[in-house]
This record gives sequence, structure tokens and C-alpha cells, in this order.
Amino acid sequence: MVFAEWKDKYSLENELVDKQHRFLIKMLNDLAAAGPGDKESAACTCLSRMEKYAQEHFQDEEKLMRDNGYLHLDEHIKEHEGFIRQLEDYKEAVFTKYVPFQDMLEYLNNWLVEHIIKSDRKYARFIRDN
Repeated sequence: MVFAEWKDKYSLENELVDKQHRFLIKMLNDLAAAGPGDKESAACTCLSRMEKYAQEHFQDEEKLMRDNGYLHLDEHIKEHEGFIRQLEDYKEAVFTKYVPFQDMLEYLNNWLVEHIIKSDRKYARFIRDN
């Protein structure tokens, strides 16, 4: 079963960024497939991989914005940092306390989709128009 799917409306019309976003959605599906029963190993591994990949993706995005003089770069970086902190909190929580697995999946999915269609679309539009 697929938890999250890429939709054409998520496209920023940037091949690299769209490819990275698709892969983050795939990683979210990998986490969903790991399931709550095996959270101490598989879920933590998936979260660690997602964190590492998200950091690389965010660096690419931030460079793109910096290179194009995006005016709201600092705000965007703060959003990225917040997502990384949340991934770190989830990784720690799977070992130390109960984490409602479905809530975690929904938060990560909602953050990713909202970030793409709102924040990322803003910088993509800025780059396209300037």
C-alpha cells in the first residue's frame, strides 16, 4: 500500500528539485512500510535516511535560492531547520517514548506537501519571473 503519492501539482518545473521531492515521498512510503511494529529498527533507519537526504536536498534548494537572489531565503532556511529538528525528535522518540506512528507519518507528509506547494512554489515562481 502506498501512503503518499507524487502529484503533478507538486511540480516546480525544476527537474532536480522535483526528482528530490519524489524521492522524499518515496522515503516517506518506506517509513510507512516499516510500520509501527518494527519502529525501533526499521522506522529509525528510515527516519535517519530521510534526515540525511533532506539535509542534502535542502542544501541544493538553498544554493538555488541564494544563486538567484531569493529575498526570503532566511525564512525558508528556518522552515528547513524546523523539519530537520522534527525528524531528529522523532528518531529519539521511537526509542524513548510512545510515538503515534500514524500521527508521525501524517505530520511528515503534511509538512512536505505544504512546504512544496506553498514555500517552494514561492521561490520557484521568483526564479522563473526574475
